Amino acid sequence: MTVASLGYVVIETRDLASWSTFATEVVGLMPAPSAQHDVLLFRMDDRPFRFWIQQGDREAFVQPGWELANAGDFNAAVERLKSAGRPVQLATPAEARARQVTALARSSDPAGNDLEIYYGRVLDYAPFRSPAGVSRFVTGPSGELGLGHVVLSAPNFAETHAFYKSVLGFGDTDLGHFYLAGGGPDDPGVRFAFMHARNQRHHSLALGELPQNEARLVHLMVEVASVDDVGRAYERVHKQEVPVSATLGRHVNDKMLSFYMRTPGGFDIEYGCDGLLIDPATWIPTTSLPVSDWGHVWAFQNADNQGSEG
Repeated sequence: MTVASLGYVVIETRDLASWSTFATEVVGLMPAPSAQHDVLLFRMDDRPFRFWIQQGDREAFVQPGWELANAGDFNAAVERLKSAGRPVQLATPAEARARQVTALARSSDPAGNDLEIYYGRVLDYAPFRSPAGVSRFVTGPSGELGLGHVVLSAPNFAETHAFYKSVLGFGDTDLGHFYLAGGGPDDPGVRFAFMHARNQRHHSLALGELPQNEARLVHLMVEVASVDDVGRAYERVHKQEVPVSATLGRHVNDKMLSFYMRTPGGFDIEYGCDGLLIDPATWIPTTSLPVSDWGHVWAFQNADNQGSEG
């Protein structure tokens, strides 16, 4: 039993209009029909939705939806969650139908991050057309690479890391140790685990030894087909005056050429191309010390530099 991919994400907002503009005009996602007046759905491929954005009382990332390949893997995951002492709530048939899946369950990891697992993907065969002109989002020929990846906070790093390996079947791709405070003698560094599901994407999940933030997410990543798609998105971000969290750069571990932007929900979206594909069955985990080969100057670094110069 192994998670197959990141199927979708659920986001809560007080301002559906802002998310609608951001999702379509900046990210380039395609609006999808929704049966609920207080839920917006957005597509990036032939799945009925990849982004579920619901009206609520907060600005927050709610949970990822992890896809299992079949009923056997789904039932095994439910039993493993129960055996690990995690709370498990089986969704009603109506709730599963709303998510457009066959069966659905909700739980959480030891760091308190909520999650959903499901099986039975639905296709509506409607062609994807980006309102912002994105040529293609990279999800695989049959969607097997999933939406992209999510990065979650895990203050209890070792326990949470072990949970995703032993309970949900993720494998380690890269075990980063980053010195975000400059790497001086008093900098202990921050541990990260970049973990792959049962597909070729370098990582569908990353865990950072970080305190939980108000938005309940460090960032999520979407991948597009070309550097031109990334560059045009970068232009849209500046024209729309969307805050840039990190400038263009290329990561060392997954080779992604990307930038980061702040969403209306307070967390970041990494927008990139050229991500590394791996063979999850034979990959030997690496350990990365730098974050990026070049670029990725973070907004807080600019602020620090300006403060030191003033």
